[in-house]
Amino acid sequence: MSGNGDQDPPRLAVVVCTYNRSVSLRETLLSLFACGDPMERVDVLVVANHCSDDTLARVAEFEAAHPSTNLRLYWIEESTPGKSHALNAALAHTRHETLCFVDDDQVIEAGFLRALLAGLRMHPQNDIFCGRIWPAWDGSEPAWVHAEAPYRIPIRPFPEFDLGTESRELVSDERLPSGGNITVRRRVFDRIGGFAVELGPTGHDLAGGEDHDFLQRALAAGFRIRYLPAVRQLHAIDPMRMRTGYVLKKSYLRSRSSFLIEPPAPGPRPYMLRKIVGHAVRALLAWHGDRRFHSLVRLAASLGELAGAIDVARRPGVRPAPGNARSH
Repeated sequence: MSGNGDQDPPRLAVVVCTYNRSVSLRETLLSLFACGDPMERVDVLVVANHCSDDTLARVAEFEAAHPSTNLRLYWIEESTPGKSHALNAALAHTRHETLCFVDDDQVIEAGFLRALLAGLRMHPQNDIFCGRIWPAWDGSEPAWVHAEAPYRIPIRPFPEFDLGTESRELVSDERLPSGGNITVRRRVFDRIGGFAVELGPTGHDLAGGEDHDFLQRALAAGFRIRYLPAVRQLHAIDPMRMRTGYVLKKSYLRSRSSFLIEPPAPGPRPYMLRKIVGHAVRALLAWHGDRRFHSLVRLAASLGELAGAIDVARRPGVRPAPGNARSH
């Protein structure tokens, strides 16, 4: 299907961008269709991003097997690789007042859509919404994922977001939600554009930053983010993400992306080298496993910061400007 042909689409569309994950995508769709009656119609849009597996066939089979009065599934293809391209394709192919973004390796919990629609009604002054998201721990995960301060891993390889049981607005210096945990009113995109195609993953690589960049631009433009605790998701845990090499690479790439989005300095600085040496020494001398792993992750993040600083110095225009993100 190429798009929503309704004259007046429902106000909410759930967008799921996917790349060659037909099995986990089916689990995501099952959770959406099993989460309970949303009380009003909601569209679910799957954006198949340069897929070469059986994603399209599996989505068509799912749509035929799950007729619903209040949930309608449709799909489009985006041939340009990259999650940001897929997200921007969703913007171009929808006219809904609000878009909810869910990743293809997440499942939503009962009441998700009902709570989200209620939040949209109750808080018309807010522009972006987020909820709770937890890793779907099953007991097979390594002990370090549960380590608390002072050895809690700062850049974790799985999304976690929980601000408690009360709804509230986020303040400007708080941690921001991830891209698979945001719902955005159309007026935000109309003002600041879409997602920066220079950032974000391509395929299943570990790059990111497109969500952080978008939210930072939204906050700078005066838009407000509200936390809705009843909007809950679980994120599937891939054993590969628990491996040391994955975690270190993720920390490196995410730190590099963060520097490109908001460089605190115009280029490499001596403090960056001091941090690298300090973390390396602490990792070498650590006798406690959690402390050693923590130092290694901090070392990878510091190396990513240095790489980002070098990129900024070499290419002064590397930071995506809002205008660069408008093309869909």
